[in-house]
Parts: sequence; C-alpha cells; structure tokens
Amino acid sequence: MAVLPSHSTSAVKQPDTAPAPGTLMVARRFLARYGVIVAMILTFIVFASLRPSSFLTLFMMKSILRDCAPLLIVSLGITFVLAMNDYDLSVGGLVALCATTAVVFVSTSYMGLGTLPGVLLALLVGLGLGSITGALIAYAALPSFILTIAMGTVFTGLGLHLTGSASIFEGIPESYSAIAGDVSFGLSNQIYIALAVLFVAHVFLRHTEPGRYMYAIGGNAEAARLSGVPVRFLKALGYGIVGLLAALTGVLLTSQAGAANPNTGLGLLLPAYAAAFLGSSMLRPGSFTPVGTALGALFLQVIGSGLTVLNLSGPLVQIIQGGILAIAILLARLSRKGE
Repeated sequence: MAVLPSHSTSAVKQPDTAPAPGTLMVARRFLARYGVIVAMILTFIVFASLRPSSFLTLFMMKSILRDCAPLLIVSLGITFVLAMNDYDLSVGGLVALCATTAVVFVSTSYMGLGTLPGVLLALLVGLGLGSITGALIAYAALPSFILTIAMGTVFTGLGLHLTGSASIFEGIPESYSAIAGDVSFGLSNQIYIALAVLFVAHVFLRHTEPGRYMYAIGGNAEAARLSGVPVRFLKALGYGIVGLLAALTGVLLTSQAGAANPNTGLGLLLPAYAAAFLGSSMLRPGSFTPVGTALGALFLQVIGSGLTVLNLSGPLVQIIQGGILAIAILLARLSRKGE
C-alpha cells in the first residue's frame, strides 16, 4: 500500500492579497498627521489652477497672510484653553467689545487718550475680562461651556451699549490706523505682529513649565492637581490670555478698517475653533499646538480668499467653514485613536 506524503508537493500557495496590518496602521497615521496639510496643498493648487492670473500672484499671497493675522491671533488664544480641555465661547463678543473700547479710548470724538495709552488700556480690558471669566470657571467651578456663552452675550451687549449700537469712524488718529495699515519691508505690520504672537505662544506652551502644566491639565486635571500643579491659577491665566489676544485682534481689525462697529469680530468664533481643531489633527495629532493652529488658520484663509476670487463668498463661506470644523473634529478624534 502506497504511503501518502505528509505534505503534498502539488499544493500551490495562494497569494495573500489582504494588506498587512502594519501597512494600514502606517497609512492611518500618515492621514492623521499629514492629511490636513495635503488637503491644504491640494486646495491651493485648485484655486491657482482655476484663477492663476488673480490667485497665483505676489499681491494675493501678501493679502492672504495679512488677512489671516487677526484670525491667527484669536485662534492662538483659544489654543491655550483647548490645551487644558476647556472651551471659551465668549471670544467673539470679547473681540467686539475690546475693538469698540479701543476706538472709544483713542478717538478724539470720545475720550481721545492717544494711540499708545488707548491700545494698552484696551489690552488690559481684554486681559481683565478674560481673567474674570477664567476665575469664575477655575475657582467657582462653573461649567466653561455655559458660562462663556453667557459672558459672550454680556460682552456683546456691553459693546452695543457703549456706542449706542452705532459705528465709530470719526476722530480716529492716523497713528492708530497705522498699527495695521502700515507696511514694512513689503509686508503688512499685521503679519509681523501675528508672527510675534505665534513665537511667544509656541515658546510658552512648548518650552516653559506653565505651558507644560497646561497640557498636563488637559490630560488629567485631577492628577495634575495631586502632583502639585496650580490648576486653578493656570486655568484663570489661560482665559486671561484669551482675553488679551482677543483685545489685540480687535485693535487690528479696527485699525485696518479705520472704524469700530459693535459687531466687529463676532464672526471669528467659528473660524477660530475650526483653525484650532484643524491644527490638532496635524503635526502632533490629538494635541492643540500654536504651530498647528497657525497652519489651520492659514488653510481657512486660503479657502476664504480662493472663494472670493471665484466670486463664491458670503453664505457659502460660512457653510464651508462649518463643514470644515465638523471634519476637523472628526480628524482630531481619529488622530487620538490612531496614536
């Protein structure tokens, strides 16, 4: 009787067509870390291809950087509280109030304090109001989501009351308009101011002890407190920084416009959060960083400027910004799962 071999030599090994788990993981991590950057590059290429004569110009590049500056600055403020796993939904109303306050301080038709004192006082107002909000959240244990919505309404109402719901465009000194309007070495002053704020924010959050503590609070506030981290003080400080940068944003917006409107800056809330969440889905996925926020703000500005060049502005921009924020939140969630 013939003896069958233990292994048939005629058997043919079937090719393995399924991708290796390692390949899927690498692809997922690449998408989580660089997907937004790739999307930004592709978006730029699309606009440049559709309107090369108007979009792909040095003037347009400078305009994008200039117009991105106020959004970048207010988004950097939000990054501080997001790093601690908190929210500040009052920032739109705070920008509007500080913008109006700054012009009231400098306008000769109102207080006429001069540019430097007026700007410094406006920055102090923003810092103080933001710190009050932060103190209520940190020391009175009030929920940030509800409280900041309420405070944003209060700030908006104060701005309207301060000017009687009217715009201010008289008596504004030329030195105030020069803050955002002047150009140095071919670039708007706003670009230099935004870069300076970005540098300080990056150094503070990434290379100082309080900044690292803020990330620790965002990871686990109770564990940070038990480790000796001054959680309540740092939370109040974070909201104070939001107020300070909201005031600076208001100054830039009114300086560029040469006027103040009680609604100035109210529309920045959604784009600022979109920029921060977009930034959290790149470079260091799942973590809110100043550099990531800057890239997110630049991405949004490229989209806004591109749509304007294509004559597709107005409500469509808001629809796209809302959709981008939803996608950014999804990407941030996927980034955390992929780590």
